Amino acid sequence: MMSLYRQMLKHDILIRYISNKNHFLYLFLLLVSLGVSSCSTKKNSFTRRVFHNLTGHYNTFWNGRESYREGVMELDKKVKDNYNKVLLIFNYGTQEQAQALNPYLDKAIEKASINIQRHSMYFNRKEYVRWIDDSYMLIGLSYFYKQDYNKARRTFDYVISEYKYNDIKYEAMLWLAKSYNHLEKYKRAQSVLDNLENEIGKNPKISKKIQYELPLVKAESYLLQEKYPLAIDHLLDAIYFPQKKKTLSRALFILGQINQMEGEFYRASDYYTKVIKKNPPYEMAFNAAINLATSYDTIYGEDSRPIVRKLEKMLKEDKNKDYRDQIYYALADVAFKDGNDSAAIINLTSSVATSKSNNFQKATSALKLGDIYFKVQKYELSQAYYDTAVQVLPEDFPNKKEIELQTMYLTELVDNLIIVKTEDSLQKVASMPEEQRMALIDKIIEDVKKEEERQKELEEIAALNASSGSSSTTGINTGPAGSGGWYFYNQTALSFGFNEFKKKWGNRPLEDNWRLSNKKAAFQPDDQQITLGSDSTLTDSTGAAVAITSNDPHTPDYYLQNLPFTEDKLMESNGKIEVALFNLGYIYKDKLNDNPKAVESFESLVNRYPETENRLESYYQLYRLFTMAENFDRAEYYKNLIIDNFPDTDYAKLLLDPNYFKELEAVKNRALTLYSETYAHYESGHYYTVYSNSTRALKEFSEPEDILARFEYLRALSLGKIEVVDSMQISLDSLLVKYPGSAVAPFAQNILNYLKGPVDTTGTVIKEEEKFDVTIYKFNPQSKHLFSMVVKSPVNINALKVRISDFNMKFYSIENISVTNILLDKETHFVMVGNFDTIDDAMGYYHAIMTDDYVFANLEPDQFDGFVIAQENYPVFYKDKDLNKYLAFFKQNYLQRQ
Repeated sequence: MMSLYRQMLKHDILIRYISNKNHFLYLFLLLVSLGVSSCSTKKNSFTRRVFHNLTGHYNTFWNGRESYREGVMELDKKVKDNYNKVLLIFNYGTQEQAQALNPYLDKAIEKASINIQRHSMYFNRKEYVRWIDDSYMLIGLSYFYKQDYNKARRTFDYVISEYKYNDIKYEAMLWLAKSYNHLEKYKRAQSVLDNLENEIGKNPKISKKIQYELPLVKAESYLLQEKYPLAIDHLLDAIYFPQKKKTLSRALFILGQINQMEGEFYRASDYYTKVIKKNPPYEMAFNAAINLATSYDTIYGEDSRPIVRKLEKMLKEDKNKDYRDQIYYALADVAFKDGNDSAAIINLTSSVATSKSNNFQKATSALKLGDIYFKVQKYELSQAYYDTAVQVLPEDFPNKKEIELQTMYLTELVDNLIIVKTEDSLQKVASMPEEQRMALIDKIIEDVKKEEERQKELEEIAALNASSGSSSTTGINTGPAGSGGWYFYNQTALSFGFNEFKKKWGNRPLEDNWRLSNKKAAFQPDDQQITLGSDSTLTDSTGAAVAITSNDPHTPDYYLQNLPFTEDKLMESNGKIEVALFNLGYIYKDKLNDNPKAVESFESLVNRYPETENRLESYYQLYRLFTMAENFDRAEYYKNLIIDNFPDTDYAKLLLDPNYFKELEAVKNRALTLYSETYAHYESGHYYTVYSNSTRALKEFSEPEDILARFEYLRALSLGKIEVVDSMQISLDSLLVKYPGSAVAPFAQNILNYLKGPVDTTGTVIKEEEKFDVTIYKFNPQSKHLFSMVVKSPVNINALKVRISDFNMKFYSIENISVTNILLDKETHFVMVGNFDTIDDAMGYYHAIMTDDYVFANLEPDQFDGFVIAQENYPVFYKDKDLNKYLAFFKQNYLQRQ
C-alpha cells in the first residue's frame, strides 16, 4: 500500500487531489503514517513535494490578494468626495487614481493567473482545488478597480457560468452588476440584480454580506443615472440592514441630499441629523451640518436666527478655515429664504472671496452671483462673476460648456459696452472748454493718487493678515453689493490676478461699475508707433509730429493723448461706436435673448449714425424685433424704410414676397447636390469630370458663395491633376481674390505657400493658428491604435525606449505592449508603443505617459510630440511626414473627444 502511495505521489496525482479544501486531514494522516516528523527537512524530498503542493497555490493566491488589498487601501487614501454633488455609494476614484494602482493590481492579476495555471484541477466541469475560484474573482476585482470594466465583466461572467454550484457565483453576480453600472448598461445590471434577488429568495442562507450589499448596488445604479428619487427606496432598504458604520453614514447622507433636492427639507434635516450622530469623518459631519442649515424651510415657520448663529460660530472656528466658502454660501441660502437679498449677495461675495481650494464651491458661488446680476440686467457685474467661475470650473461641473459659452457672450457684450462708453467719454472731454477739461483731468489725477494710497494700505493689511495667519473677516464686503471689495481680501485671487488686472485696467477705484465710469480707462496709449525725441516732441515712424504722449498717469499728457481733437480722430472714434452698437444689438438679441436691449442698441445706431453701412441689417432686425413684440406700427415703419431705400436687396424682396427664400433654397439645394456628386468624382480620381462639373457650376450658380468657393477649390485641384501645376496656382490665386473669407481659403493658401516656397515672416508679431487639410486621415474609433512620439535629435533613443519600457513594467505589466522606433528623417525618430485594442485604452495610455516626469526627464518640451494614431493612418503619416498636419487631426478628433 505504501509503495502505491509513493507511486501516486511521484506523478503528483494524490498530492494535487488532497490539496483541495476538503482533504487536508487525509494529507495529515498520510504524513503521520509515513513517519514524517518534519515537513521542512531538506533531506526529505518527498515531504517537500507534498508540502509544496499543499501550500504553494495558497501562498501564490495570498500574495496576490495582499497586493490587491494594498491597492484598495491606497485608493481609499486618495479618493475625495465632492459634497457639492449627490454622493455615490461607492467611490472608486478617477481614471488617474485608478492608473496609479496598476503596480498593485497587475501583481494581483499576475499571481492569480499563475495560481490558476499551475494548480487548477478541472475535471468533468468541476474544480477540485481550493483558491482557484477565488483567483478568478481576484482577477475580476483587480480589473474592476483598474476601471477596465469590460475585462472585469468578462471575468465575473466566467465565474458565474463555471462555478454555478459554488456560493462564489453570488458575489460575482454582485460585481457583474457593478461592472454593468459603470459601463452605463443599466438594464443589464438590473437584470443581473433581479436574478440575484431571486436566488436569495430561493436560498436564504446566501451570505448576509451579499444580501446587505444588494440594495446598495441597486441604489447605485439610479445614482449613476442621476435618477435620484428612484434610489430612495433601495437606500431605505439598505439602512435597515446592519451595515458598516461608514456605509450607513454615507447612505443616510445621500438620502438627505436627495430629499433636500426634492424640497423635502424636513426629511432631509432628519437624515443629516442622523449622519452627525453617527460621528462620521469630519468632512462628512461638516457638510451634514451645512446641509442641515440649508434645509431650513420658511413654510413651517422656523426661526432662522439659531441657524445663523450656529453658522457664524462655525466661521470663527479655526478648524473650519478651509470651509468658510461653504459656510458663507449656507448663510446666503438662509438669507435668500428669509427674503434678505442684500445679505445673501454679501455672503455669496464672501464665499467667492474666501474660497481657497474648493473650486467647485467657488464656481457655484460665483455663478449664483452672475445669475443674480444677469436677471437684473447688470451685465458687467454678471460677466465679472461668470469670468471668475470659468477660471476655476472643474471638468465635471454640470453644464460646463453652456457656462463657458455664456461667459463668452457676456465678455463680448461688456467689451462692446466699454468701447461705446469709452469713446463717448473721450468725445465729451474733447468737446469741453480747455479750462473745464484740465480741471477734470486734475481731478482724475488726484483720484488716482488717492486710490494708489488706498491700494497700498489694502496690500499691507492683506500681507499682515497672511503673515500672522489671522482668520478675521472683519471688513469684508461691508460696502454695497457689487463694489468688488471682496477681491482684495482673497489672497489667492490677489496674487493671481493683481498684475494682470493692473496690466489691463491700471489702478481702478473700488466702486460700482468701475469698468465703465472710470475715465482713466479711456485714456489708453494709441496703437500708432511713436517715439520721443530729445526735445520732448513726439513723431511717428514717418517723422511727422503727433500729439504729446505719456505713460505716466500722474501727468495731464497721459489723458490728453487719445482725445479726438481732429476730424480724423473723431471719425475713427465714431466708427468704433458704430461697430460696437451693431454688435451689441446682435448680442442682446441672439445670445442673451434681451430683445428690449437689442432694440435700444439698433435704434441708437440708426439714430446716431443715419448713414451707417449697417443701416439695412439694423432696419431688418428692428422690423423683426417689433413684429415679435406685436408693435406692428413700428414694424411697418422699418419695413417701409427697407422697401423704399433698398428695393433691390434680398431683405426687400423677402418682405414683398414671403416665398422668395424658398426659391433661393431650391437653388442652393441644386448646387449642394451637384457639389456632392463632384466631390465623389474627385475622391474616385475622375478629375476631368470634376473640372467639367465645377466649371458648369460656376457659370450656372451665382450663390451661395460658400458652395461656389468649394467648386472653385475642386476645380483648381483637378487642374493640378490634368494640367500643369501653374494652372492650379493661378486658379487658387483667383479663389483667394474672389472668396477670401471662405472655409477653403486657408487650404488654398497652404498649397500656394508650399508651391511658392518659404514665406518671410520676419517681424510678424502675431501668427494665426495654421489650418490644415487633414482629409488624408480617416478617424475610425474601432481601429487598433498606437501611442507614438516624434522626437528630434539630439536624443539617446535607446535610453528613451528603456524609460518607456520601465513605465510599461510599472503601470502596464500585464499588457503585451511593445516599443519600437524608426527614423522619420535624418534628424527625427518615430517611436511607436502598442498595440491598443480600443481608442479609450490608447488615450488612457497617452494621458498617463505624457504626464510622467521620469519618461521625459532628459527631453526638452519642444523636442518631442506625443499622439495616438490608428494603424491604418500610420503608413499615411509616414509617407506624408507632416507632423503639424497630423497633430491638427489628432487635436480635432481625439483630444476634443475627451
